[in-house]
This record gives sequence, structure tokens and C-alpha cells, in this order.
Amino acid sequence: MVAARGRRRQDLELLGSSLKLLSAKRNNSGLVVPLLRFCHNDGVARPRRAAGGRCFGRPGRRAARRFLVAPRHAPVRRGEVDAPFPPDPEPPRRPLRRPRGHLPPARRSTARRRRVPRHAFRAYADAGAAGRTAEAADLTVSRLGRLDPRSLTSSLISLRRAGHLPAAAEILNKALASYPESVTPLSASVVVDGFYKAGRMDDARRLLDEMPSRGVRLNACCYNPLLDTYTRQKNDGGVAEVLKEMENAGVEPTVGTYTILVSGLSKAGDIRNVESVFDEMKRKNVAGDLYFYSAVINAYCRAGNVRRASEVFDECVANDIEPNERTYGALINGFCKIGQIEAAEMLLTDMQLRGVGHNQIVFNTMIDGYCRHGMMDKALQIRGVMEKMGIELDVYTYNTLACGLCRVNRMEEAKKLLHVMAEKGVAPNYVSCTTLISIHSKEGDMVEARRLFRDMEGKGSRPSAVTYNVMIDGYIKNGSIREAERFKKEMDKKGLVPDIYTYAALVHGHCVNGKVDVAMRLFEEMKSRGTKPNVVAYTALISGLAKEGRSEEAIQLYDDMLGAGLTPDDALYSVLVGSLHTDNRKDVLT
Repeated sequence: MVAARGRRRQDLELLGSSLKLLSAKRNNSGLVVPLLRFCHNDGVARPRRAAGGRCFGRPGRRAARRFLVAPRHAPVRRGEVDAPFPPDPEPPRRPLRRPRGHLPPARRSTARRRRVPRHAFRAYADAGAAGRTAEAADLTVSRLGRLDPRSLTSSLISLRRAGHLPAAAEILNKALASYPESVTPLSASVVVDGFYKAGRMDDARRLLDEMPSRGVRLNACCYNPLLDTYTRQKNDGGVAEVLKEMENAGVEPTVGTYTILVSGLSKAGDIRNVESVFDEMKRKNVAGDLYFYSAVINAYCRAGNVRRASEVFDECVANDIEPNERTYGALINGFCKIGQIEAAEMLLTDMQLRGVGHNQIVFNTMIDGYCRHGMMDKALQIRGVMEKMGIELDVYTYNTLACGLCRVNRMEEAKKLLHVMAEKGVAPNYVSCTTLISIHSKEGDMVEARRLFRDMEGKGSRPSAVTYNVMIDGYIKNGSIREAERFKKEMDKKGLVPDIYTYAALVHGHCVNGKVDVAMRLFEEMKSRGTKPNVVAYTALISGLAKEGRSEEAIQLYDDMLGAGLTPDDALYSVLVGSLHTDNRKDVLT
């Protein structure tokens, strides 16, 4: 009996020691519940149920001893206890707090049954199974009486990404008809945006008009897809109509709305209205985000106002919005276009200091800036940096470098670069093929240029009007005006409209070959098609007429040229003066 009392006292001492130890060692807090539930009552170790439903009794005592590295004792049996050890006074019992998400067994099984159809509904949508998704939606409604709004939105997004827009629209229409409380503006905007991008404008408008009658309150998320569509189509009337409709419905524009407006105005070159939108946003206390600031910076850079773009960039940073690659890329492109390469290089360094990664677009922008200003060595250095960083060089990178090398007459390097591109598996496009054709035509190798031209369609690159112009100019410079005329006729057959460069090259070619009348007919054809002659066309034709002694016609063309706002060069003045000497009419040009 004395031994039993001693063991019970030891057990209680172990319990108190273990609690102190657990308070010191928080990483062992998983044993708190078993030890707290271990207690003695009437001299018998009775188990108590913990929060998770597990029982702890004698095993808990052994666990406590093992935890404290205490010596093991024989278990206490009922017959050995004659007099109970007086228990400590128990604190007032409070109901146990169940862990978050804990349910009694009966309710737990009911919750599982409810979750099954909802989870199946989202799982089928994520897998792109449109038919199964509709069946799971019906099952969910039959079990729960409604659809969870988050599950509905997520499923509509998944179906649209999988290309099942009709199925998504069908589920949304069913939800609007049967359980409209499950439809949120965000879930509706998923289908509305899909309709607009698929060109189904009438369906999108019908859905927008139907939602208020079903009790769904529209917000800016529903109108933004329509606004974006009209801005892409450059439909100013449609944009104004949507904004008026939002105002009448009491829908406040969001930062996404303003971003769409700025992007549309930027493409239209309307920088004044971009400033107006920016001011209105500040007046309404709508906070700008990274996408909005990037759009504004891009708009100012397109308009050539890089100083204002830099101010907006500083404002973005001052508002604790970290610029990303797109923001830096827009500003770097703006500086490169106005020739401030050093400022662009400083931004590139600032990107590195801020931890913003250099991506393909930023490097391509720098390469384009260097090539525009003939700094080919630095452009090729950027190419080397990209290769060392493991950034893939795309067809745009190779085309930009090749065109830049051609501008500085480094034809052989450009040719080698395009061959390296093909060896690395980068598929050439029509720009790559046109550049290579231009190199061969400038070298006088029209046989190879023609072969490359005929191989373009076999490689999936359809020749453009620029490609035909290169071939026509090459044949004219090599003295084959007939071949140039054949290519012009081929352009007409394929539906390609000759541009000013086509006509200027042909007019120059015929004048050089003494066929001024043919050149005059092409000149008139060019004007009848709505193509305005440039300085090259006027100069070629005036020179041809002057050489044949047709000074009256040459002077008339000269007057037309001045009337069109074109400035003649010194060579044209020399030709006209030479022709007028023979006619003793030196006063005409004074």
C-alpha cells in the first residue's frame, strides 16, 4: 500500500515536472494534451478524452515517463489500493475548444457528403470536361440547393481556358435562371470577356443586359471587357457609350478601367487625353497600380515625352510600387528612340540594383537602340551577355542585329549571323528572309536572291510587299528592268498593293533606261491609287525629263513637288539649271 502511494505521488510529481519542462521546450508541445488528460481519481488511472477524440490513460503515464527518461514501474492494479490518495482540488471545468474545422462524427460525415459534389464540380472543370462539369453542377444543386460562388467562378475560368466557352456560358445561364445568388460580377465577367474576345459582341451585350434583371449587380469588372474591346477596335463612340452607361448605373471606374483607357489613348497617340485620365484618377483618389503606371509611362514614351515619363516613373517608385521589367522596358525604349543611350544604360544598371531581372524584351530593346545609332559593337556585346545568362535569342534579336549590321555595311557578318540563327533552330520569318535577299541583291548575286525568294513560301514565310520591293530594286540596280516589271505584275496577281517604294524604284529604273513616257504612266498610276509621290520619285522623273530636253514638263513637276511640301536636293537643282541653260530660261528658278 505504501509502495502504491509512493508510485502515485511520483506520478503526480512527474506530471508537474513535465509541465514545467514543456513550458521550457516549446517544440515538444505535442505532448501537452496527453499529459494534461492523465489524472488519478479514487486511486484509479482513468482515461480522459482529448480534443481530437483520442483516449489517454496508462499509456499516457508511460509516455510521460519515457519523455522524462524516468525509471519504469509496474502498473497499478485495483486490488493493491486500500486507501485512495487524496486528489488535488480540480479547477472548474470549461468546455474544450475544438480545433478549427473539427466537427462531431455525425456532422463530419454530412459535411463530407456536401463537399463531394462541389469538389467534383471544380475537378471536372479543371480537367476541361465540359459535359461532366454540367452534370456535377446539377448534382451540387440537387444536394446543396445552390452553387458556391467561388467554385462557380473558378470552374468558369477553367472551362474558358480549356476552350469550352459555350459550356461555361451554359452553366452561367443556368445559374442565372435557377440560383442567381451564386452568380457574382466576377463570375459573369469571365464569360462576358470570353464573348468579346471571341467576337460574339451580341451575346456579351445580351448577357450584360440580362444580369441586372436577375438580381446581379454589375460592377466595373463587367464593363471593362467591353471597354477593352472598343479601345482595341479604335471605336471612340463605343468607348464614350460604355463610360456613359457606367455613370448612369452608378458604377465607379477602377484602376483597371483607367489602365484600359490609357492603353487605348496611347495607341491612338492622344497624349492630351492620357493626361486628362491621369488627372481624373487622382481627383477621384483611385490608387494606381503597377500596370497603370506602366501604361502611362509607355504612352509618354510613344509620344516622345520621355521627361514626363521619367516623372511618372519617379512617382511610381515614391508610392512604394516596385517597377518590373515592363516598366523599365518602356522607359528604356523611350530613351533609345531619342538617342539618349547613356540614360538607357543607367536604367539597365538600376534594374540590376533593384533586383529586377533582365529579360529578353529589355535586352532586345537595348539592342534595337544600339543598332539604330550604329553602335553595333555594343549591340553584339548585349548578345554575348544574353547567351552567358542563358536568355534565349529569338528571331527578333537576330533580325535586329542583322539589319543593324547591314546599315553599317557589314554584310558578311549579317549573313553569318542569319546562318547561325538557322543552325540554332530559330525559325526565320519574312524579315529574316528579306534581309538575306537584300544582302545578296546588294552584292549583285540576283540568282541566289531569286532562289531565296522562291524558297520563302516553302519555309512558311510569305513574301511581303517589302520583299518584292527588295527584288525589284535589286533587278533595277543590276540593269534588268524587265524582271523588275515581272515582279510588279506578280505583286498585283497576289493582291499585294505596290507602295511608294515600288513605284519610285520603277520610275527611276525606266528613266535611267530612257523610257520616260513609261515612267510618266507609272507616276500617274501611283497618284491615281492614292499613293503620294516622294522626293525620290519626283527627282527621278524630273531628271529624266530634263535629260530629254523637256524642260517645261520638268518645271511643272518641280512646282508640284514644292506644292506637296517636299524639299528638293542639290542634285535636282543642278539638273534643272543644266536643262534651263539650253532654253535660256535661268529666271524660272529665281
